[in-house]
Amino acid sequence: MTKNNKISLRNRKSDLRKLVTLMNRQNKRFMPPFDPILKTIDLMITPEELGLLLKMNTATYSYEQVAALSGMNSEKFNPIFESLLQKVFIGIHETKTGEEQYSLNPFIVGWFEGVVTYLLGKPEEKEFAQRYMSFFDSLRNRNYFPVRKAMDIIGRLSPVTNQSVGTVYESKNAKGKSTIIIDETIVAPDSMIYPTSSINDMIKEYGSKSIIGQFKACMCREMTSQIDDPCRLKMPGDIGCMGFGDKIKPALKYGYMRQVSKEEAFDIIQKARDCGAVHTVFHEKDDAKLPQTGLCNCCWDCCGIFRSYNMGAVPLRYSCYYLAKIMDSSKCTGCGKCAKYCPTAAISVLDKKVELDTKKCIGCGQCVHQCVRSVVELIEDKRTAFLPMLKKSEARITA
Repeated sequence: MTKNNKISLRNRKSDLRKLVTLMNRQNKRFMPPFDPILKTIDLMITPEELGLLLKMNTATYSYEQVAALSGMNSEKFNPIFESLLQKVFIGIHETKTGEEQYSLNPFIVGWFEGVVTYLLGKPEEKEFAQRYMSFFDSLRNRNYFPVRKAMDIIGRLSPVTNQSVGTVYESKNAKGKSTIIIDETIVAPDSMIYPTSSINDMIKEYGSKSIIGQFKACMCREMTSQIDDPCRLKMPGDIGCMGFGDKIKPALKYGYMRQVSKEEAFDIIQKARDCGAVHTVFHEKDDAKLPQTGLCNCCWDCCGIFRSYNMGAVPLRYSCYYLAKIMDSSKCTGCGKCAKYCPTAAISVLDKKVELDTKKCIGCGQCVHQCVRSVVELIEDKRTAFLPMLKKSEARITA
């Protein structure tokens, strides 16, 4: 692994920092411009490409406008512009008349998801993963008082929740095996997509319009595998994030996603849940009050959000709709599957006695899904859940 502090930048650090600042303005999620992030971006961009992005700033342009803004002739401009599209620094948006317009992508959700898929099998893939994952180490190294306290205050008082917990409606057979219910009626008014926690409704509604895509690889799991830290829950490699709506068309165009039917999507969700996935819903502009645009199907060990929380790098904040409740602890056999798959360690089992810390529960339903004896159920409880940053001694992931 390249020593992060010995990397020579090909771009000016001040320009890289400006770029991260601009990317942060494109949605509601903040990515701190720490050195590991700057070095990660530096690997993927030339000075000429960076210069064009800084000129574009946060505005939206037609192709002709970007070309004029660049000040380059077409022979020089075209390959630079195409490179930025392929590496997903620039996002494509369709107008109501079908014309393409272009703007700088946010770091997450936007650039990161696309560039990881772009790098699959390329020589730079491992180096990219090493630089990016060192960012989380830098956060963990800041896990001390008063920094930890300050991060908790910022997270708790944030006016916007970036993501929500996706709800999956299931039924259990005679053996206690949970399967997804796929025959419910969609209640969306005028068949419009709306902010909802129901993954069942999302898949049926978007699937009926053939606008569901799945990334070729799980971005977070790809990063951990490249640093030789495979999934502790053994999540299969063919389970990845999904995208919804017209905004995924560029990802389909460049082959970063494959289009899936609603039947395939339900199969993916079922397989992911069985392996311990928590379904994180991403929204327009990373604001949980706006319609959903994507779905992460990942476990607490691989998912960038849950992994960083469980390693004591950041606090956790989610829009939640349910809360787990122990219904009959006498049924517990002490198998421990609920504790194994819980993303926040909210539930524990000792001597066949199950205990629940409701302050840590985000209502993801993994405990209910994994338990064949119906010890735990979900009850409605719409709220914003905030989990303070773990102390180093509390971290679940230490390596």
